[in-house]
Amino acid sequence: MTLLGAPLMVRWFGKLAPISSGGATTMDTTLPIITRTAGQDLVIVSLFHGFVVDFSVPFLVTFFCSF
Repeated sequence: MTLLGAPLMVRWFGKLAPISSGGATTMDTTLPIITRTAGQDLVIVSLFHGFVVDFSVPFLVTFFCSF
């Protein structure tokens, strides 16, 4: 969705929409598309978002599986 729909997401929902929909791939796979459509100023936000989402998965899975 993010690779193909990033230009539409930026137009309809704002510059942060492709970052939100990209999840953990925003720091590697979808970064060029996000940079091209949302602008260079959101590269750091995209990298940080991807890093936080990617590294929070083991902790969140452990937390939710402990119930």
